[in-house]
Amino acid sequence: MSFTLLRVHRDKDFLDEFLRRYWFAPPVALWRAIEARALSQLQALPAPMLDFGCGDGLFTEAVFGRQAGVFGCDIAARELPTARDSGVYQHGVQFADGHHLPYRDRVFGTVHANSVVEHIPDPANVLPELARVLRSGGLLVLTVPSDHFRALLEGVQRAPNKQAAEAYARSVDQLLAHYHYHTADEWRVLLAGVGVRLTLVRYYVAPRAVQQWDRMNRAIGIGRRSVFNVLASPRLRALGYQPLMARLVYRYWLPRLRPYYEEEAHEIGGGMLVVGQKM
Repeated sequence: MSFTLLRVHRDKDFLDEFLRRYWFAPPVALWRAIEARALSQLQALPAPMLDFGCGDGLFTEAVFGRQAGVFGCDIAARELPTARDSGVYQHGVQFADGHHLPYRDRVFGTVHANSVVEHIPDPANVLPELARVLRSGGLLVLTVPSDHFRALLEGVQRAPNKQAAEAYARSVDQLLAHYHYHTADEWRVLLAGVGVRLTLVRYYVAPRAVQQWDRMNRAIGIGRRSVFNVLASPRLRALGYQPLMARLVYRYWLPRLRPYYEEEAHEIGGGMLVVGQKM
């Protein structure tokens, strides 16, 4: 298997693309678009690549397109048929538990996990497997909510006291199934424990964008009760109005979310790009 480079789409309008793909979930579209823009700054990654927690493949297709050398795996069996049909994973998609990956040692040039590791109660139980399948010099690329995520939530900032702020943050953790928010130094220690040297930490999702995401998520986020979510439900797809609804949602939100998408996160941000190199 040759070790070529996977090109990352640069100068692409990810906000436009994700609003079209995720019109039914505008908060998801905003966060994923900013996440994709952060990843695009890496330019290229060593192949072959394992997309750990690949989901339906839509995110990876937006960032990498359809290139040879991409494998997918996920524990969410319901997502796998869509991922297999996407054309993104030319080397296949497998059902896999991160504690026991079905791959040989040192086979991948890159292991990429987008918004996955925060849903694992203790990443120390999974990082050894991600490192095991990386070849020497290979890259581990993680995107996770940052150590500032909770503090930047609008509901936390507007809470009348510390108890109310903590209760709001816990409600978001529960809704999103987030278990941890590590600092850069904590990631350095976690990666070093599995023979991976931290080489890059970069924040994304600027504070104002986190607040806008939180406002949207409270109103029309996945799992919330709203008229929008009822109308966008796949159970009503057969009624035939959703293509028009998708166009209206796209036209409404694209200019309104543009400033948040384009704003850079400098010293702090709601998301964190973590890159490590296998020693």
